[in-house]
Amino acid sequence: MSARDDGLWAMAAENLSNSNQLPELDLHGLAVHMAMGELESFLNSEFMAGAEAVKIICGIGTGILLNNTKKLLEEYHQHGLVEDFVQVKSGGVFIVSLSEK
Repeated sequence: MSARDDGLWAMAAENLSNSNQLPELDLHGLAVHMAMGELESFLNSEFMAGAEAVKIICGIGTGILLNNTKKLLEEYHQHGLVEDFVQVKSGGVFIVSLSEK
């Protein structure tokens, strides 16, 4: 992906973060191990359902949940389930583009 495409994806993700049209998962208040289990289940089910993108809300807090969410998204990207993801300007929200089946 070129730098220009990255910029377009980041702008689109920012717009999508304010939308109620994406399937979303809110991880606020969950312990990290529970949140990561919920996130894995959510990503897998949305991938199987053919969703193109999803919104993950983890908040900023102490950064533990945020960092673990980012790490899991990076792992899913390496394994081909996640095409790309952007952490929107608010900081505690990720817009995730899922790979095609």
